[in-house]
Amino acid sequence: MTWVILTVVVVAVLGVAAVLIEQQRSAMLRRRFGPEYERAVEEHGDRRSAEGALRERLKRRRSVELLDLTPASAERYKAQWRAVQAGFVDDPRGSVASGRTLVDQLIVERGYRDGEGSDVGAGDRMELVAIDHPHLVAHYRDAAQIGPDASLDDLRTTFVQYRDLFEALLEDGSAESGEEANGDRRPRMRFGASR
Repeated sequence: MTWVILTVVVVAVLGVAAVLIEQQRSAMLRRRFGPEYERAVEEHGDRRSAEGALRERLKRRRSVELLDLTPASAERYKAQWRAVQAGFVDDPRGSVASGRTLVDQLIVERGYRDGEGSDVGAGDRMELVAIDHPHLVAHYRDAAQIGPDASLDDLRTTFVQYRDLFEALLEDGSAESGEEANGDRRPRMRFGASR
């Protein structure tokens, strides 16, 4: 009789522990991914499937080695962004489109690819970028929804959202001083940085 009670207590404790561990894992993913967590739940239809997909995405991101930009390449991107930003006054819609294109180019040059260097589609790249910058990617995705009837304020907000992601990617990918004086691009793993 004592062993039955003891078995029931052990099973109950293990059950409670399993539930608590699952809740902690969910909370960790929710904190880690922010708006991407909610997007994944909506996309997959339930929390468990979404969390599995997010864990798989983390695994894929760990296999990606991002490339640092050479100082010359980083300076080229900065100059291109300044030119696009200067054009906003005369052509806000065109500057928004050019800003998005520049962000997309930077994402590719930084090396957001799946696994062994194979290129992935733009949506998959954004999923990988979202691991490092979940809130900025959420803004990037919101900005991508801007319509043809967007007001000047909407265009300005969109441009700023693109700029924030651009700056984060550029900052993450800038070679430290003197580290790449010979101009070589070396892979470096960066994981989990978020602004």
